[in-house]
Amino acid sequence: MPDPKRVCITGLGAVSPFGRSPAELWQGLLAGRSAVAPVASFDASDLACRIAAEVRDYAPREDMAPDAAAAMDRRAMFASDAAIQALIEADVPINAETVAEIGVAAGSELPSGTTTPAAFVARTISAAGPVSHLANAAASGLMAIGEAAEWIRREECSIAVAGGAEAPITREWLEHFERFGLTHNNAGPAAVRPYDAARDGFALAEGAAMVVLEAEDVAIRRGAHILAYIDGYGATFSRAPVAQPAPNAIDAGRAMQAALMRWDVTLQGEIDVIFGCAGGGAIDAIEGQAIRRVWGPNTDRLWVTAIKGGLGHTLGASGAFGVIAAVFALRAGLVPPTLNLARQDDACGQLEVVTGEPRGVHASKVIVNALGYGHNASIIVSRP
Repeated sequence: MPDPKRVCITGLGAVSPFGRSPAELWQGLLAGRSAVAPVASFDASDLACRIAAEVRDYAPREDMAPDAAAAMDRRAMFASDAAIQALIEADVPINAETVAEIGVAAGSELPSGTTTPAAFVARTISAAGPVSHLANAAASGLMAIGEAAEWIRREECSIAVAGGAEAPITREWLEHFERFGLTHNNAGPAAVRPYDAARDGFALAEGAAMVVLEAEDVAIRRGAHILAYIDGYGATFSRAPVAQPAPNAIDAGRAMQAALMRWDVTLQGEIDVIFGCAGGGAIDAIEGQAIRRVWGPNTDRLWVTAIKGGLGHTLGASGAFGVIAAVFALRAGLVPPTLNLARQDDACGQLEVVTGEPRGVHASKVIVNALGYGHNASIIVSRP
């Protein structure tokens, strides 16, 4: 029997430095390519950090009304583009009878103006269900997917478009992250080194990742193709001094444990792969230690990968990109490699990290993590 409280994914959408589709994102990750390169959108020669992963030559969708596109900033256009892609794949009918059942949740780390990406997406697709914008640092997009799944479980809507979007490749934001010593200054594709002993910062990236979520019974009734399930979601906050917000291994681990036990099931023994948040900074060690705390000696049977080595750090959208990568990994039976890991830092939990070539893993369930500035989130994605 279809479960009205089981949440499934029926559509994917992505705008990334690898291209304007989820398939191009996956192909880039699977091939072990790096999208990190010298900044091309403006002259960054006087900055210490001169690299980023940009969406090159972007233009609004041809099916987007010119006046609507003109009202949006770059981030909102990315989000709307990805949302439309996901809805097209899901084949969701948009009409007077369905719009009240469609919700939108979108996350981004950087400040929004008077109209958030979530509101722009809702207006673009005519959604009239619950609409929410989440701004919880790097966990924003993953939490948007988790919260939207909760809406469906509470029957606040039957369909939701959820994910994250970010457009931080500007002088202002490069200088900001450089000032805090978070970005790497190397001009080569090997700049970002997740879990590596010599890691020294991330590279900013831009784009959007959105998914369509539905109650399982609704998806089956309308004949939708179920790509994956969301079978757990957890979120926590790390207490820390106001001036020094940061995650810690205990609270990051609690987010994973909450996802594993959130919906009256215990899935710890069923997880095969972890899509990590590691991006070449201090969080890598915190995440690795958290994984080791949760799984203990069973950590050694888990495969871990971190897509930021090639994609760069899309900030609030990063966890949503992880969910899309997880869906493809489950369908293909392949885990994409972590780029630029030469020697793992012992402080990162001594994980079994996939490097070099994609790893064949016939996984049934994976967990996706997102951590940043004290916000921790984890989501379990399952194969149909």
